[in-house]
Amino acid sequence: MARTGLLPRLRALWKTDVDGACKPLRKDVRQLASRIDEIERELAEASSRARRSDRLATQLRLTAVLNDRQCAVLAELPRLLDAQRITADVGRAIDSAPLLTDPYDHAVVEGLLPADIYQLLLDAIPPTTFFHDRDPIKRDIRFPMEFGPTLTAMVWGFFDDVIRPAIRGAALGKFHVPLQRHFDEVFGPEFREQANAMPQSAIGGRLMLRVPGYHLDPHRDPKHTMLTCLLYLARPGDGEDYGTQIFRVTGDADASYKQTYYPEQEGHACELVKVVPFRPNSMLVFLNSRGAHGATIPADAPPGLERYSYQFYIAPLNEALAPLIKALPADRRVKWRSKPDHPGDHPG
Repeated sequence: MARTGLLPRLRALWKTDVDGACKPLRKDVRQLASRIDEIERELAEASSRARRSDRLATQLRLTAVLNDRQCAVLAELPRLLDAQRITADVGRAIDSAPLLTDPYDHAVVEGLLPADIYQLLLDAIPPTTFFHDRDPIKRDIRFPMEFGPTLTAMVWGFFDDVIRPAIRGAALGKFHVPLQRHFDEVFGPEFREQANAMPQSAIGGRLMLRVPGYHLDPHRDPKHTMLTCLLYLARPGDGEDYGTQIFRVTGDADASYKQTYYPEQEGHACELVKVVPFRPNSMLVFLNSRGAHGATIPADAPPGLERYSYQFYIAPLNEALAPLIKALPADRRVKWRSKPDHPGDHPG
């Protein structure tokens, strides 16, 4: 058969018959696979809707219970939330904090708020079901909330509207000299006056909950951030461990792009210098210029351990920053570009 060429012809005919027979089957398989994918998407969406519905129902029940339970405190808020008293105390606490320079400019402010206001902030932290549930290890709330306990909305709304601007003003005064050096480095001495003229806003505020298993590699915040403020919300019985890690960076230099900067990814070693204690009513403020910071709560930390804090940035608004960047010479302007394929501005 091999000599006559019959076998190859038979094989070709057989393949043609098989292909012809299989074509409808392949089409059916593709259609079935597509339908299975569609059903799986529908089931996932239905499950997600059910979880959202259950979560919403829980939030509504808790809001009603907490509003009833906290009505006496709510009645006292006009007396407690004395803006003049609180902003004066905030200013005094920041002014009296030592300005530290190793490994970069930072300050640890003790007793930031009057004791009764600090306790009020703790009381106004809502149950965990009000924090986003995308990641059980790191959960946030941004204000204003769509809805929630009245005490939470009013107290944290006051923090954002009154206390945060007071921190911004005092922190800018505290870091005025280091900021001049930073402006000279990222913009150039010839642009210092224009940099100083930019209004600095308190932005990106979020109430954070972190639990065992949380880890944040050494990094610097997005480049437009001038100062980072981190208020520790330690509760009675909380230990001081698992605070913010402060790193020295070998061969440190200005970041070459504007997003969150990870020195280790750029080949720079990070040396842990200290861990700022997670201490009640204290706040870490640092210049976002050199070095790096991070955090770790190991997975084997005590079960049930929680770390609450509030973070925000002091940064110029884009309408002031963008024209300044545009005016920079090319060698400085290029360092304000986006990093290719960067997923976001801050990791958490």
